[in-house]
Amino acid sequence: MSRGDGKKKSPGSVLLTIGIVACLAVMAYAGYRLVTTLYAYRQGEKEYSRIADAYTTDTGDDAAAGGETPSGSGADSGEGGSAEADAAPVPPIQVDFDALKKVNGDVVGWLYIPALDISYPIMQGEDDDYYLHRTTERTYNFSGSIFMEAENSGDFTDPNTIIYGHNMKNGSMFGTLSHLLTKGKYKEDSTFWILTPEKNLRYRMFSLHETDAVSSVYTLFEGTDQTFVDWAGQMKAQSQVDLGEQGFSVDSRIVTLSTCTADSVSRFVVQAVQMQT
Repeated sequence: MSRGDGKKKSPGSVLLTIGIVACLAVMAYAGYRLVTTLYAYRQGEKEYSRIADAYTTDTGDDAAAGGETPSGSGADSGEGGSAEADAAPVPPIQVDFDALKKVNGDVVGWLYIPALDISYPIMQGEDDDYYLHRTTERTYNFSGSIFMEAENSGDFTDPNTIIYGHNMKNGSMFGTLSHLLTKGKYKEDSTFWILTPEKNLRYRMFSLHETDAVSSVYTLFEGTDQTFVDWAGQMKAQSQVDLGEQGFSVDSRIVTLSTCTADSVSRFVVQAVQMQT
């Protein structure tokens, strides 16, 4: 009596089985990566929400939070304008820097952009890698922090202070920064705040544009002269929208907010000049 009457599998069916198993493995790994990524995003959001709740309070000054557009009163200055426009407004939030610095002494300020509801601490490390994927509490997280260029002075007195942030797909960090341009959010409010332990600084946007990852936008100046003034004028000329008249002088202080785009070789930047408040 013979045994082994079953049919042998053909090479084609074996390869098909292997292919199916491989596809399932790839799908399982992709699902794992998606879940872990979403979890990391959520953990980052929870941490920053907790920090905001613990160390910031609303001042209730809605007038300071929005409504100033490029065509508004005094938009041609940052160093002038009407007395009403230059009256020192109260920032929409207050930050307890004494308590926050006990969490992390690398905090140099707090960024608040009313038109986008962006509100984050600003970090500065010894290099530009540390806070790329670390939060304010030094937790490793892909979202990282909003952080200042390591070569900047840290007190926002440099001619050009550069601040980086990830363009997160969930809209956190600088994930909505480009909405100032693509959704016209600059029309709602073309100003933002940087609060520091020493003072509150208000900035007026003068340029929204895409640029190369390595370009003159990221120029750092040791001092100011006509070269700096000419550079600022060139930056304004690159804006993809008209943000009104803006004059520059050797006393102007500029902040450049920078984030990545879908194109790895380009960046979206928002440039603003400090207002006299």
